[in-house]
Amino acid sequence: MVRKRKGYVAGDEVDSRCTKCKLVLAHIVVAMVGDKIAKVQCSTCNGVHAYRPPPSPSEATAQKRRAERKTTSQDPTGGRSSASEFDALTKGKDLSKAQKYSTKMQMAVDDAVDHPSFGLGIVTEIRENGKAHVAFKDGGRVLIFGR
Repeated sequence: MVRKRKGYVAGDEVDSRCTKCKLVLAHIVVAMVGDKIAKVQCSTCNGVHAYRPPPSPSEATAQKRRAERKTTSQDPTGGRSSASEFDALTKGKDLSKAQKYSTKMQMAVDDAVDHPSFGLGIVTEIRENGKAHVAFKDGGRVLIFGR
């Protein structure tokens, strides 16, 4: 008689979100804590990490939307500003008074920001949770502030 077991044991295969591959892939259970999976090893990249269950259908939909937004924000125009728009935003502004960017700084719409990687930018939108959309010559970026 074959006995059916409940749950997983070390050595079983399970789907998990891989931290290196950034995908839901087959993993081998490496460690358990009680009846919960603690660590897994990716069958693709062999990386060992904490078990991260695959997203629920609602999480998967949210992830898809975030990925679509990310693709838009990686567009050279950032989905919001182009070089000509940047020029229009900066026209008549004294960019020599731009604040050096810091996560601790405060921002307001139309502030000039001097970012160490992206250069000079203009705050075009303040978002919730201490985030601001900043237009740079090569496109828009979302930066954090007030932390």
